[in-house]
Amino acid sequence: MKIVFFKRPRPKQFNYQPLYYDKEKDEREQRKKDLGYTDSKDKSEQFRAELRRKWRHEREAKKRRSSELRTVLYLAIAGMAIYFIFFTDFFDNLVRVFTQ
Repeated sequence: MKIVFFKRPRPKQFNYQPLYYDKEKDEREQRKKDLGYTDSKDKSEQFRAELRRKWRHEREAKKRRSSELRTVLYLAIAGMAIYFIFFTDFFDNLVRVFTQ
C-alpha cells in the first residue's frame, strides 16, 4: 500500500457535446448568399443585391451566347472541310502537286 502525502489531481473528464448540423440549411444559406438575397430592410442594400444579380445573369447569358457561336463556327468549319474532302477535287489536286 502506497502512502501519498499530496493530493493527486484527477484526470480531466471528456465532456464533448455534439452540435446539430443541418447540411440542407447550410446549403440553402450559401445559395442565398451567392444569389445576393439579404434579409435586411435597407433599400440601398437590396438595390445592390438586385444589381449584382442582374449583372451575373447578363454575364452568364453573354458566355452562353459566345459558346453557342463558337460551336456553330466549329461545325461550319468541319462541314466545309468534309465538303472539300469528299465532294471536290481540291485535295486530289493538292496531293498530285506535292507528289510530282
